[in-house]
Amino acid sequence: MCFGFVLLLSMDKKSLAIVGANGEFGQFLQHDILSGLGVSILEPIERDTSRESRGVILEKSRHVVIATPLAGYAEVACDLIYHLRHCDHHTTLWLIPSVQAGVWRAVSATLEIVGNPYISAVFVHPMYGPNGFRETEPEARTFQNVLTATYEGQEHQLSDEVSEIAALFRSRFNIATTTSFAPDEHDRVTAYSQGLSYCVGRLMFDHPELDSIVRERMSDLHHSFSANHDLILDFLRINSYMPQVIAAFQDAWRHTKQTNYEDIVKAFAQADASLNRGAESPISTKWYEKLRAAALDEHRS
Repeated sequence: MCFGFVLLLSMDKKSLAIVGANGEFGQFLQHDILSGLGVSILEPIERDTSRESRGVILEKSRHVVIATPLAGYAEVACDLIYHLRHCDHHTTLWLIPSVQAGVWRAVSATLEIVGNPYISAVFVHPMYGPNGFRETEPEARTFQNVLTATYEGQEHQLSDEVSEIAALFRSRFNIATTTSFAPDEHDRVTAYSQGLSYCVGRLMFDHPELDSIVRERMSDLHHSFSANHDLILDFLRINSYMPQVIAAFQDAWRHTKQTNYEDIVKAFAQADASLNRGAESPISTKWYEKLRAAALDEHRS
């Protein structure tokens, strides 16, 4: 999720309301997801919008989905809750960062402190994005919503609206919603898959010669990682399980010649075997699957 402004979207009986940033992920939500759900834009809130104007807009919004950068995400969410302290109608916050546990703890605690019974929150990680969102791809099975937690205000139950929106994603995009992972477990599992693939991204960022190799051999992955440079570095820094993943990858990398494509996929495969014990990740990603396939191809050749 890139830098951008916040959007508030209206909701009728059959549409989904959401807040999204005007960065790459926010644009993707608007053009590829919201258009398919029949959502209309109510009003934008840019970073330079005054607090007074922002508060007025937020207080008349039914749903608020926050699609701001991973760094500072929890602070933005908690600040929005204080804007909504006097809200007197049902408002649902949709929190969609790729690292969930810290946001869940901070937002839940803030909702308890503010104590507005009409505000509820949904914590969910969309496992798909603007680079290669095509159902015909072999990796399309990785596209899912991982709903890790909810917080219900005393006067605002969530079960019906969450079920309705999950059903819409299933019927319109064939995207399932899983509730099998709590926030902390989600962060561990995604560190071992998404985060491990991001270790390859950091190799690209740190070594121009390896960047050229990845661009030549895996151009779609290279494009995605380059476009999400800041998000990748934030994920590596913020996810609390990444130190062990980084250590496993660095150890594997040290046991290669550290010069070519084969070394990259070999280090990835060794770290993957160490972390996941050969099993498929239950919260996978397109790029993790592509790297696993590349490692298998190199092993066969």
